[in-house]
Amino acid sequence: MLLIVMSVLIFAAVSIGAFAVWQTSVAERDPVSLRLRELRATHSQSSVTFGRRPPALLKVIAQIGGFMPAADGTNAMRTGLVRAGYRRQDAPLIFLGSKVICAVVVPIATVAVGYAMARPMANTVGLSLFLGFLGFYLPTLFIAIRQRQRHDEILASLPDALDLMVVCVEAGLGMAAALQRVGVEIRLASRALSDELALVNQEMQTGVSRTDALRNLAERTGVEDIYALVAMLIQTDRLGTSVAQSLRAHADSMRTRRRQRAEQLARKASIKLAFPLVFLIFPALLLVILGPAGIQLLKALVADK
Repeated sequence: MLLIVMSVLIFAAVSIGAFAVWQTSVAERDPVSLRLRELRATHSQSSVTFGRRPPALLKVIAQIGGFMPAADGTNAMRTGLVRAGYRRQDAPLIFLGSKVICAVVVPIATVAVGYAMARPMANTVGLSLFLGFLGFYLPTLFIAIRQRQRHDEILASLPDALDLMVVCVEAGLGMAAALQRVGVEIRLASRALSDELALVNQEMQTGVSRTDALRNLAERTGVEDIYALVAMLIQTDRLGTSVAQSLRAHADSMRTRRRQRAEQLARKASIKLAFPLVFLIFPALLLVILGPAGIQLLKALVADK
């Protein structure tokens, strides 16, 4: 009897656990549940946070970067880091410290791996200098890649954000409220654009004029379409024309440009495929097709001799 009771209890526990896991998986696949969960998380947390305490490792890297000659940083460096998504006050110091650490660690790690595998490399000094130079520019390459990714993400989601802004403005919301609402709604499509719009709204709430806040938005993103959008909004504000009509016309033009960019990329695809086709696919294809014939021909020539 005890064995039967224990078996029933174990079966019930396993069944309840399996049912809970199944319900969770169904809820995760349900787009409505996913949308509601994302909206709750978005409303429960702040839009853009800047005051988090840096970890100890970042402090050490920033202190190392403080010994660089350009430790104070330049406007170009800080602008590049902001466009890559790094707005911390000590971001230039962390960037410079990362360059120093990579310049030291990359050659040491490469030489150590070579000696550990019992394959010491020839001309270790020259190779170390080359690897040090390469490691010094690895953070720059990483920042450039991050800038490009963020640029493409904002550019892809900007027409949809403008459509949402048109709907909000036509519904009676002001520019600040429309920016805040669009920033919340566009977060699932583009976190970067959502953070930028939230930052614009925060700047206007702290007393920055709308013109300066919009210009700061264009400067932070570096996207040409946002520069055009900011110029249109500033001109509309000064002339007193309808914001909704201007946004609708600008959204249509941006959607047309996005379609043209897609067509341009499609036309470039054939040119980009020429290199792998000529140097990678065609030689293997010729080898597979002509290889057996070549072997038979070689056998026939050897047999004749």
